[in-house]
This record gives sequence, structure tokens and C-alpha cells, in this order.
Amino acid sequence: MRICVRRTLLLLTSLLCIAVVCAAAQDAAEHFHKAVALHREGKLDAALEEFERARAASPNDPLIYNWIGFIRLRQGKYAEAIEPLEQAVRLRDNYGEAHMNLGNAYLNAGRVQEAIAAFRKTVSLQPDSANAHYNLGRVYIRVNRFSDAIAAFRRAAQINPRDAYIQNNLGYALQQSRRPQEAVAAYLRATQLMPGNADFWLNLGLAYLDLRQYPQARDALRKAVNLDSRSYDARMALAETYQQLKQEKEAIAQYERALAISPKDFAAAYGLGTLYARSGNPSRAIASFRLALETRPDNVETLHALGLQYFQAGQMEEAVQTFRQLAEIAPGDAVAWVNLGTAYSRKGDPDSAARAWTTALERDPARADVRRWLAAYYLSKNDLDRAEKEYTRSLQNAPENAEALNGLGLIFDRRNNVDEAIKFYQRAIKANPRYAFAHNNLGVALEKKGFTDLAVASYRRALAINPNYADARKNLERFQKPR
Repeated sequence: MRICVRRTLLLLTSLLCIAVVCAAAQDAAEHFHKAVALHREGKLDAALEEFERARAASPNDPLIYNWIGFIRLRQGKYAEAIEPLEQAVRLRDNYGEAHMNLGNAYLNAGRVQEAIAAFRKTVSLQPDSANAHYNLGRVYIRVNRFSDAIAAFRRAAQINPRDAYIQNNLGYALQQSRRPQEAVAAYLRATQLMPGNADFWLNLGLAYLDLRQYPQARDALRKAVNLDSRSYDARMALAETYQQLKQEKEAIAQYERALAISPKDFAAAYGLGTLYARSGNPSRAIASFRLALETRPDNVETLHALGLQYFQAGQMEEAVQTFRQLAEIAPGDAVAWVNLGTAYSRKGDPDSAARAWTTALERDPARADVRRWLAAYYLSKNDLDRAEKEYTRSLQNAPENAEALNGLGLIFDRRNNVDEAIKFYQRAIKANPRYAFAHNNLGVALEKKGFTDLAVASYRRALAINPNYADARKNLERFQKPR
């Protein structure tokens, strides 16, 4: 959202009319008129010199002090503007225009509470001035007093209902107050009053986004980018809107446009990487995530995403390096260690995988899946005691997991405790009747016990579940008569 600022300083024509009356000394008047003419020509430094000469000739004229402060405001010298403007209001306490300019000087110099006091004074002196209420609303926004800002902007709108900036900033205050429906109404009035302002359409689109009215958000944001094709904020908001509408190609195009505007922008690069990953384009996703990391090299979410894309692309060395970097940056992140172990395993380094998974379980002991992987590793090493320990602990969090029950069956089978193995295989099948491995392993155990018919039935069930299960087919073929 953008709070849009229109003119908030005094109209110079009204000042000039007063100058003729107030600058009594002829010398001061000459310098004054010359200074105003220079200001109109945009020669601020020369104008300021003439106003200083006017002040020397008429040191008690509040109008001259107000002009000096005004010029310094125009030059961006906010702190230097404060002293002459304070002098102007000391000389004439009811000088509303000087109080308004002083409020702007305070505000831009970061002296917000003093700005509030100056603008409130302006409102008391000029209660029918839309500018006075508008400026007060702006400073209330600066200190997050949105209810007060809404009241100030509403009063300004009553005085001047055709000011688009008042309506826009009223919308901003309403949106910050979590009143998006009212914000939409204010933004709509702003766009009607000034349809060529891209920021107003942007804010309207963002308000529609808050309301999850995505088609309306899309239409408003399209107008914003048509009016200002270089608006990064509008491109990003439109990309998000297209994502919500499941129009991913259009979202990608907007992220690409945003990156063209801001080539090193993290949010655009990350969003683009996410969409490419979702659309199954790991190479472009990798490039986008790497671009995001150029700006934020230690961003945990991006490293996670990049590692996963390397993994999916089969680039295991890069996946290992990325997850290792992530684990160093966030050593307490269990998922980083889990993924590092998985990448090591896929790379063909089971010992490193086991070490990473062990660390993951220290961070998150409830990860039953990781315990099963670690148990399978110990089983592959014939370390039956450790395998049994991990399978058993995994069942504490997933008591009906067929993989763990089957693993325990294999352990007891290797210990020649076939009866106990059969019980675990049967429990595995009960937990998941379509777990082919348990059917095959049960067949092997039953065959060891001499229950040939039951073994054959188990092998057949395993093949019915998975016709490509080579071990089950070989086991069954041993009982088929040669032709």
C-alpha cells in the first residue's frame, strides 16, 4: 500500500497577497518581491538570499520568516526550516499557514509529536481547511494512530469531497485498521476522481487482495501496471493475484517483469523460483533461487527450496552442499539434517546419511520416519540391536506403521526367531494389507516353518499387489513344476 502525498505547504499566491500589506519597509518589500519572482523561476538559492535581505530590513515580519522556512522545506533542509518557522509563529500565533509549514518541517525532521501539535494548531486556526485536516491525518498515520487519521481524513473529505489524495489516504488508514471493505470504497472514489493515478489503482488492488476478491484485484492491478509499467509493487501484487487465481503462467510473467525492474530483488526471485518448482521446471527454479541467494545468502527458506530442487534434478552433490550449508547456518533445524541425510543416501553415502539422520533425531526425536530410515541403515549393517531399538522407538509415534513392523520381523528372522518374525509380518499386513514386502517376507518365514501352501499364498498376494516384485516372483517360481 502507498500513502500518496500531494502538496501540503502553503499556496504561494495567497502569501504574495499578504506580502504587499505586511512588508512595510520599502527596502524589505523590494527584496521580498524579487525573492518571490526568483522562487517562481525555480531559483531557490537566489530566492533565499533575497528573503534573508528582506528579513534584515524587516526583522519582525512573520511573513518573511514563513517564506524562509518554506524555501528551506523546498530545498529539503528540514532541520534548517524549523527555526524561521518557529519565529514566524512566535511573532504571530494565529498564523495558520506558518503552523502548517512548521508541522511539515517537524514531520520531515522526525520530530513527530511536535508535528502533531503544529498541525492540531493549524486545524484550530483553520477548521474549514481541508489541507489542515489532511496534514493532521498524515502525521497520525506516521505514529500508527489510524483511528485519529481516519477522523482527520473524513473531515478533510467533507470539506473537499473531490480531492483524490484525501480519499486514497483515507483508504490507507482504513486498510491499516483492518477495515478493507471501507478501504475499497475510499480507493474506488480516489480512482474515480483521478483515474490516471497508478498508485490509487495499486492500493485498490491490494485492498481487494485483503478481501480475497481476486478477480477484482486482478482488474485493478492490471490498470496500475498499464498506467505505470515500471511499478515493481504493482507487478508483484499482480503476480500474487495470478497465483491465487491458479494462473501460474501469468504469475511467472509478472515476476519476470518485476525482476526486470529490480534485477536483484529477493522477493521476485524467490517467488519465481517457487512457481518454477511447482510447475516442474527445476533448472529454472534453481536459477531463480540462486539469484535470490545473491541478495540473502543465508536465507533458510531459499536454501531449503534450492536443495530440494537440486535433489529433484538428480544433482546430488549440489543438494548435499546446499543442505550442508543450511545445516551450518541453522544447526537446530531438524529438517535440514533430514534432507542432508536423504541427499547423502541418494548419492550413495549411507554412512554420512546415518550421521545426518542421527543429528536430525537429536533435534526432533518424534520423527518416526527418520527413525525407520536409520533402523534400515543399521539393519543393512547387520547391527540388529540398534536396528531393533530404532524401529521400536519409531512405533511410539506411529504404532501401526507397516514398514517398522516389517523391519522388526526381519530382525527376528535373522535371529532365527521365526515365530516372532511371523507375528510382526502379520501385524504389518494388518496395518497395511497392500504392503507387498510383508507378504513376501511372511511367505519366506512360513516356508521355513514348513507351511508351504501358506507360503505360496503369501508370495501370490505379494505379486498381486506388485506384479514387478522380482523377489516374490522368484520365490513363487521355486514351487511351480517345470513344463
